[in-house]
Amino acid sequence: MSRRSSGKSGGRGGVGLPILGFFLGGLCGFITYWSGAAIIATPDLMQLPTERLPYEFLRPFHTFTYWEAILVGIGGVFGITVARYRWRSMGLLSYIGLVSVIAGFLVYSWTVSIPKVPDDQRWLSYILFAAEAGGLGLIVVFSFYSLDAATRKRWTRRPEIVPWDPKLTPKAAFVVPIFNEPVELVEQTLAHLVRQEYPDDRYVVVCADDSTDPEVRQGVEEACRRLGVWHVTREDRRGFKAGAINHVERLLPEDIELISVIDADYWVAPAYLRSVVGYFTDPALSFVQTPQDYRNVEESFLTRRYKRAEAYFYHGIMPSRNEQNTIIFCGTMGILRREAMRQVGGFAEDQICEDAEISVRLAADGWKSLYVDRTFGRGLMPAVFESYKKQFYRWAFGNVRILFTRTGTILRSRMSVRQKFDYLVSNLHWFDGFFVITIAAMLVYLGLAPVFGWDAVTHHQRELLLLGLVPVVLLIDGMVRLHSVLGRAERKSFGDTILVMGMWFAIKMTNLSAVIKCMLGFKTPFIRTPKDPSHRLPRFRAFFRAIRLTKVESLFGSVLIATAVLNAVPTQWATPGQAERLLAVWLVVYGLFFLAAPIYAYLSYRTLRPIDHEGVPLERIHSERKSDRPLVSSSRGRRAGRSQGLQAGP
Repeated sequence: MSRRSSGKSGGRGGVGLPILGFFLGGLCGFITYWSGAAIIATPDLMQLPTERLPYEFLRPFHTFTYWEAILVGIGGVFGITVARYRWRSMGLLSYIGLVSVIAGFLVYSWTVSIPKVPDDQRWLSYILFAAEAGGLGLIVVFSFYSLDAATRKRWTRRPEIVPWDPKLTPKAAFVVPIFNEPVELVEQTLAHLVRQEYPDDRYVVVCADDSTDPEVRQGVEEACRRLGVWHVTREDRRGFKAGAINHVERLLPEDIELISVIDADYWVAPAYLRSVVGYFTDPALSFVQTPQDYRNVEESFLTRRYKRAEAYFYHGIMPSRNEQNTIIFCGTMGILRREAMRQVGGFAEDQICEDAEISVRLAADGWKSLYVDRTFGRGLMPAVFESYKKQFYRWAFGNVRILFTRTGTILRSRMSVRQKFDYLVSNLHWFDGFFVITIAAMLVYLGLAPVFGWDAVTHHQRELLLLGLVPVVLLIDGMVRLHSVLGRAERKSFGDTILVMGMWFAIKMTNLSAVIKCMLGFKTPFIRTPKDPSHRLPRFRAFFRAIRLTKVESLFGSVLIATAVLNAVPTQWATPGQAERLLAVWLVVYGLFFLAAPIYAYLSYRTLRPIDHEGVPLERIHSERKSDRPLVSSSRGRRAGRSQGLQAGP
């Protein structure tokens, strides 16, 4: 049986959209040529009589040069390529225009701006160009995903709701890995799982308890006994979460076909299993992923922003990648086919993002995946900046490690070109901190140049103008695209969208730290995201904790703002001109990028308030579940449950 899927999503009907794509792409290529020619010729045009200016500006319209043909041709081919994704015309025009602006900016910088800089100052130009090219390249990639989600007219892999078929009841296991979580939290999670609207003899709930606290372990074991849940332990924590899941998989009865991993803080809807199992009638399907959602949205300033930021991934990136069969398993609220999991060797115990990593191996082995954009469970997101920072550090380190250790697997596999591209490029955004900090450092160098008697600003005036002008256009474009994607999930103001972008800037240095340590070969242990945030802090304590958590960001931001002031007001070193004032503006902008971290950290502690979550009534669940299910308890990796009459089910 072949498990291969085409991974194509273009659709075949009609030639109108490809023709429109070619036309728009060619037009953008021509405009790129025309604008570049006009900018390059501006100094010479200023020497001409006024009556000659219209003719010279319109010269590209009645000539056809070599470069004009190249840019129009490239734009046309690019337009046809993008058009195959069946976007609305505005999405097509927006993306082609975006790429044209970026390409024109980079070509102009390399061919016109940099050659005008003296040789002894070009080193700075080359560093700036490399940082700009890297950052803009990531914008090209991720703007594609957001526009794909916001403007696509036809979805070829958007799953229909599968009606419940009582005859289709494959046996399933819910696995809840825990490590010293509060007993009350775990018991509520397990209580929600045992309420599944699914035949009792067709699923089991397993608590994979790696707790080292004896009181926690005893409390969880008693909760499992009351609920009729299997309680599995082991002597060591080898492989952390991945090792715990693999350990449980080896203990499960052979007729268990599906395995769902659930985080210790998730409350799963009763209809979850019956709503998802129908998709597994496709024998080539390895896993189904549903969105992660949250129930503590109003707990702090941070949680309100976090909810929106996650919506971009689950309602923008994932639907787009689902069209190409390149989604990732997200670690919770997903269901795996046990056969597929075994075939690729289970979860990798040397990875700290074991969920995303197994997705790569499953796709490389030819299995399909499916994203169902319906919420079936809600958990707890980080409410304070310290927890948020730890979570993103783990994600950044783990995903970059996947990139370094699985690139060969991806390239050697029989995946389609688009699948390989998605799996390789999707992890590059963790590197964007390199580009931000490089540009910021170069701005500080230019800003401090007068103090040391260097005339650097004069040599780089053109670059300062472009460094400010183009990123502003792209930033506005990015906010509009982000707002359109987030609007698909819930209606919020444009200000909310800006605050979501602030969250991403607040974590860039954390991501950069994780990336550097991964590149240097550091070993990072599994970092558990704390589930129990601290109480609200007074102003001064919140301020000092925010500074302590964001020392690097606070220092960089302060230096950038101070350098901006130095360039905006007259000093003993220099009197600011137009270039210096423009430099001051961009120093402030980049300073705010860095200061987002301490600001968000402070607000997370100052706005924290307790949220009372009403769970299921445990007493009633206990009475219903009493002696309803056999128990498993294994501390030596053996089927200790056999002596207790463990049955595989009918």
